[in-house]
Formats: sequence, C-alpha cells, structure tokens
Amino acid sequence: MKSIRLLFTVILLSVSLVFLLVGCGSKGDAESIEGNAKSDSVATEDSNAVEEDTTDNDLDLIPVEVSKVEKGDISSYLLLSSTIETEQVVDVYPLVGGIIEDIFVEEGMRVEEGQPLLQLEDDEIVLNENQAEVDFQQQEATFKRLEKMHQQKLVSDEEFENARFTLEQAKIARDKARLTRERTTIRSPISGIIAERLVHIGNLVNTTTKLFIITDPTEKICRVWVPERDLPRLIVGQKAFITSEIAQTGRFPGWIKRISPVVDPGTGTCKVTIGVKDRQNKLRTGMFVRAEVIIDTHKDAVLVPKNALLYENNLEWVYVVEDTLAVKRRVKIGFSNGNRFEALQGVNFGDQVVVVGQNTLKDSVEVRIVDVDSTLTMALKEES
Repeated sequence: MKSIRLLFTVILLSVSLVFLLVGCGSKGDAESIEGNAKSDSVATEDSNAVEEDTTDNDLDLIPVEVSKVEKGDISSYLLLSSTIETEQVVDVYPLVGGIIEDIFVEEGMRVEEGQPLLQLEDDEIVLNENQAEVDFQQQEATFKRLEKMHQQKLVSDEEFENARFTLEQAKIARDKARLTRERTTIRSPISGIIAERLVHIGNLVNTTTKLFIITDPTEKICRVWVPERDLPRLIVGQKAFITSEIAQTGRFPGWIKRISPVVDPGTGTCKVTIGVKDRQNKLRTGMFVRAEVIIDTHKDAVLVPKNALLYENNLEWVYVVEDTLAVKRRVKIGFSNGNRFEALQGVNFGDQVVVVGQNTLKDSVEVRIVDVDSTLTMALKEES
C-alpha cells in the first residue's frame, strides 16, 4: 500500500516538472518573438521615416505642368471679318399678272432648276390660247387652198402672199398665247433653297411683284475689305480659312475668287471675294465669320504653346525644364497662330517648356512636373 502511494507521488512530481519546463520554454519563445517584433517595428518606422523625408522633399518642390516643343508648319494670316453670302441669289418675279391659285414650295425647301413654284389662275388665258389655235388652223386651211389655186394660176401672186403673211401672223399669235399660258406656272430659274416666300394664295400679282428669293448654298462666299497696303500679298486662288463661333466645327477651307481692281478712296480698302467650301451646309447666309487669308508658310518650324509665354520688360520669355531645374530663356517669336508660335531662338525641338505655374518661378529653381488634369481628376474622385 505504501509502495503504491510512493509510486503515485513520483508520477505527479514528474508531470509537474514537465509542465514547468514547457512553461519556461514558452515564456522564452514569447519573449524572443516579442523582441523580434519590436526590432521589426523599429526597422519599419525607420524605413517610413526615410520615405516620408523623401516625399516631403518632393513636395517642397514647385509643381509645374510642361509641354513638349514640337516641329511643324505654321502660317502667317491676314485676319478679316465678314458675313456669309451665296454666290447665286435670285429674286423670282412673274412674267404675267394674275391671281395666285396655288403655291407648291415653302421656305427652306430644296428646288431644282425648272421646278414649278407657283400657279396663277389661267382660265381666261387658256381660252385665249384656244382662240388663237382656232384662228391659226383657219388661216392654215385658207393658205393651203390658195396655194393650190396659185399653182393653177387661179389667184394672183399678191393675194397668195397676203394669205401667207396672214398665216404667219396667226402662228405668232398662237405661240404667244401658248407662252402666256405657260408663264402662269412660275418655275425656279436655278437649283437651290427657297430663302423667302413673299406672297400667299389669293394675292393679285403683276410683273413687279417679288414672289420668292432663291439661293444656291453650294456656292458660298464672303466679301472682305482689305487695306491697300496688303494687296500686293494677295493673288487669285490664294488659300484661306473661314471660322465661325456659331458653327464650331473647325475651320472651313476657302480661296480668293476675285480681287476688285478698284480701291475705295473713302476707306482705302479693296473688296476681295473669298469662296468657301461648306459641303455639309454648316454655314448659313448672313452668319458672322472670320476670314484668315494665308500670306506665307514656314515648314518644319519650332512650335511652342502660347500659354508658355511670359512678358517681362517688353520681352518674351519661357521656362525650360532641365532635369529638375526651370531655366528661364528669352525667345524670339516668328509666325503665330491661335495657340502656338514659332520660336526663332531660345528653345529647341524636344525641350519641355512650363505651361502651368511659370508665373511663380524664378530662374534655375527646382520644380516638380505634374499633370494638372490627372491631379484634378483624382481629387474629384476622392471627394466623391
């Protein structure tokens, strides 16, 4: 009995010793793990500190947006203002008087040459035509009878000639009656668009009454008045471009069609007619436009965006980014158009010029290149 108790006690002591050793080992491992975690935390903090220092240094630089200097063609223009007209504008008048019976077209409709536009009442005119036809047939029968008698020497030459003249008069009267009846149908003299309809059904019209105004939109022009000092630089066929704030579809190609040989002594200007190509009919008659007549063109010019320019002491400057420095350079401008200019000196093809943020820069200051549009887009997404 005592031996059994002693054995049980030894077993309990052995189990207790095992648990004690395991507990000590776990505590050591935990302390080791905790120590490693602390070391990793310190290393991460040090790395983040370095990255934050680098980011802070980048943020200290002045942000700018740049654009690359390119090569291309650029032209010198003579800028003028005008309004759109059509080369062919026809006022339609009747050739006979009468009451309007029917109108076949309305404003804005496309018509072809010879197409009926309007019909006048023609009852009396038709009767006159029928009467003239009967008179002609009667005279023709009389003439044929007298012609046979004349061949048989039964009538005199004088009587036969009078019959022939009477027949000719009857024929002319018949043709006039037909023409008058045909003219009661008013037809379009050209192919084009009905710009205005000036009468209504039931109106009594005569040969001085304007019925319609028809324009041909396929042949548009604009007339500009050019100072006489610029005339030596213009020739017929010279290229031009037409722009409109209303028809915002780019520039419409054109060319000089006519140059007036006369200079207005009151204004010292000369009328120049410019033809306009508008195949999609975007420009309307009377629309205000700007005409750009090309005077000269430079090929493979160094082209710089206009929004890169700075003006200081009546001189033109740009900032060119070299590595991380914004270097101030003076430029000499050649030809200039809407959004670019030709740089004759100061910048080279491939240079990066500052187009946003240059007003706050100083020569050789460090800058940071950003994309303003992308930055704004990201900011808007974050806010939303």
